[in-house]
Amino acid sequence: MRGPEENGVRMVWVAALVAAGAGACAPTVPEQVYELNRDGVGLLMRQDYIAAHQRFAEAVRLEPDNPVSVYNLGNAAHHLGDFATAERCYRTCLERQPDHAACRHSLALLLVQQNRTAEAWQMVEAWKAQRPDSADAHAEYGWLLRESGDLPAAQAQLEKALSLDPGNVRALTELGILYETYAYPDRARSLYERALRRDPHQLEVIARLSRLRRATGVVD
Repeated sequence: MRGPEENGVRMVWVAALVAAGAGACAPTVPEQVYELNRDGVGLLMRQDYIAAHQRFAEAVRLEPDNPVSVYNLGNAAHHLGDFATAERCYRTCLERQPDHAACRHSLALLLVQQNRTAEAWQMVEAWKAQRPDSADAHAEYGWLLRESGDLPAAQAQLEKALSLDPGNVRALTELGILYETYAYPDRARSLYERALRRDPHQLEVIARLSRLRRATGVVD
């Protein structure tokens, strides 16, 4: 079972809000929140989870209704083993942004880690039923199927996700893992490279790709 790092620290950062000519002025609250989230994500990438948690907590204090900050705080808490805070943050984020794919995955992962797999299945199946044209929903379902060991069904869902969005990071990553399982390293490597082109902040994918390249003699 993979930990929350599988998310590749896939944070959906808030848009930059630096106004022209504002250099001499005190930063606005949205600007402060942006900087706190940006700094926190960098700290997560360096696995400094305590400092990241502090940044995200301050962002939430400044702007409590920002779902990005709430999700990021939950993700840091998840890494620190504070599952109660993580779940509370994830559910709050999804109330405000139901299609937040990284948050949906993090909550499903948390439930599985706590042996609440039936709840994870219920949540993911309901999401897929509500959003049948969502690549994210199909990719998440594919992940859960792969975790359960149903590889053919997982592959079908992941390929469905990619038919809806050829650049879907979760689907590319999960299909790459499947191809590793099937002993097709070249296909897996290609999928990981595509995933990282879309989102380079994925620690697990970086590690998997590096390992595959070493194993197959490919020089970075």
